[in-house]
Amino acid sequence: MLQATKLVIEGLRDSVRRAKHFGLFRSPKNLIQAKAELQKDIHLIERALALPQPRRPFGNAPVRRVEDIIANYGDQLGKNLLSQAKTVLDNRNSWNDKGLRPKQITLPAATGVEKFLVSRSSVRAFGSDKQISDVELERVISLAVQAPSVSNTQSWSVRAYRDAQDISDILKLQNGNVGNSPIPVLLVITVDIRNFTGSNERNQMWIEGGIFLQQLLLSIHALGWASCPMNFSSTNSQANKLRELADIADYEEIVCFVSVGEEDRNIIPAPSIRKPVQDVLRIERLRN
Repeated sequence: MLQATKLVIEGLRDSVRRAKHFGLFRSPKNLIQAKAELQKDIHLIERALALPQPRRPFGNAPVRRVEDIIANYGDQLGKNLLSQAKTVLDNRNSWNDKGLRPKQITLPAATGVEKFLVSRSSVRAFGSDKQISDVELERVISLAVQAPSVSNTQSWSVRAYRDAQDISDILKLQNGNVGNSPIPVLLVITVDIRNFTGSNERNQMWIEGGIFLQQLLLSIHALGWASCPMNFSSTNSQANKLRELADIADYEEIVCFVSVGEEDRNIIPAPSIRKPVQDVLRIERLRN
């Protein structure tokens, strides 16, 4: 009983802290939130340009939001983000005016392993309805489960769906797949929270789920298939509908969907430019 009470209290503390710092949807209150909202709209536009059949013209609403944030924050947004914004707006105009898609961006990579790591992209345009075989899928999972986990508990589970109607029904509960190609195979990744103990492990399912997800994506890529992780940051109501539909137990947290198929080489995936290393890495010492 004491352990359950501590778990609830720590969860409430998490909620209070997050409520304090989370932003409002499309209403940034500070520079960090403005950068995040700008990045989301940049990705929204570049993602649309990577769909099999983008609308033409498209993008008036996100373009207005991009322009508003740039007008309000200007150089504070940084050269990298401003450059991304300019590029994506130019690409959007090229599509709307001339029907031209963006060109492929080649990232520098010194070794074969580095080239492999930077060459994986989220693919929303599949070139056929060809499905990964059961044997290949088992090979993918055998590689993915090499991911580390707390005390080697390996709490992950992967459900694979091949039937088009099943996939359609599941995707109705997920936002963000509109305009994508028909998905040959859909994976649903869950984590069994019965593996964790105590309030100190209250977030462990997301840590382990995220580590496993990245290993899964790289494993799919290693076998020559394309994939796209599809966010399932949902309300409890949405998650419970999926649990009922797909017979997912209450003790399983739903981490993510992943589509798997054969990449359409005629359509370039969204470039999704990364932040400079200097914006991520902080080499520090503790204060004395």
